[in-house]
Amino acid sequence: MTAGLYVRRLRVVAGGRLLLDVGELQIPEGALVVVSGAASSGKTVLAAALGGAVDSTGEVEVRGRRLEGAPSQRRRGGLAVSLRDGTRIVGCTVDEALTLASGGHQRRHEALDRFPALAARRAVLAQLLSGGEQQMLQVACSWSAEPAALVLDSPTVGLAEEVARAVSDLARSEAERGCSVLWLEQDQRAAPTAARYRITAGRLEAAAASVPATD
Repeated sequence: MTAGLYVRRLRVVAGGRLLLDVGELQIPEGALVVVSGAASSGKTVLAAALGGAVDSTGEVEVRGRRLEGAPSQRRRGGLAVSLRDGTRIVGCTVDEALTLASGGHQRRHEALDRFPALAARRAVLAQLLSGGEQQMLQVACSWSAEPAALVLDSPTVGLAEEVARAVSDLARSEAERGCSVLWLEQDQRAAPTAARYRITAGRLEAAAASVPATD
């Protein structure tokens, strides 16, 4: 099976401290893979490094194409990351954010169908959204880009059960269409499938009770 997302020797060092050291990670095309980890284990650092939001060394490839540079460059290369780092979308309405993320394509409308709460707020400035609504919008924008690889950083934390279920359904449907989906999660009960890997102190290893990902 082709590796849609391939990572090798990915490292993040800040202030002389090693925050992330991932030797190798492969997410096949059409696979949904969960990485579990406690708070401050390195999940968000991993997501940020993959998406180009923090300085890192190593290789990140999507369908054989090496990605480098800023998040916008990596998104154009087929990698979209919904990063849970407190950053908020500002300066545009919900509808405008989705239009920009989707390049004006059909997924903007599909995103509003998947998340009725966003549809009801489509004309509202993004900075006026609640924390949960902002989180929905971050996920929806990443998905709207129609990426070849999608990284979701604890995407359902704090969301209502119905919305969390919609996010899980979105991740499964993306895998079914051939996308490589990486879901980073602290609470395994919130994950759409059992964890294949766990991350501890920035290092990745096989989960104790690993099972095949949903292909």
